[in-house]
Amino acid sequence: MRQDMTDRYRTTELGAVKINNNAITTIASIAAMEIKGVSKVGGGIGKTLFDFLCKKGATKGVKIIASASDIKLTVYITVEYGVDITRIADEVQENVKMGVEKMTGLLLSGVDVVVEGVKSPFSKDKTGGCQ
Repeated sequence: MRQDMTDRYRTTELGAVKINNNAITTIASIAAMEIKGVSKVGGGIGKTLFDFLCKKGATKGVKIIASASDIKLTVYITVEYGVDITRIADEVQENVKMGVEKMTGLLLSGVDVVVEGVKSPFSKDKTGGCQ
């Protein structure tokens, strides 16, 4: 099985259904961004470029740790200045778990949240509006 596929799939009368890890990371990333106070998901352009060059692929700020028995996610976020970081992290955990499980049918054993930074209200977004 390819590395970018989970080891979880189901077979039907018509064949197998497999969910690519990129689909899971996209769902998790969108679910994290739905939480008010999250400025961005991921480590910025430098980390994205590093991951791409190291052939890790675009993870959208979400890391999947899969074993034969479970799937765990780590979500890397930047929060807005002035928010309650612990509340935001809790909401991200809950929303990501709910979103991934609802859309994929997979059960997550955990969702870790790493707050990588705080967006200053005085800094300009240097990404040119790209997320």
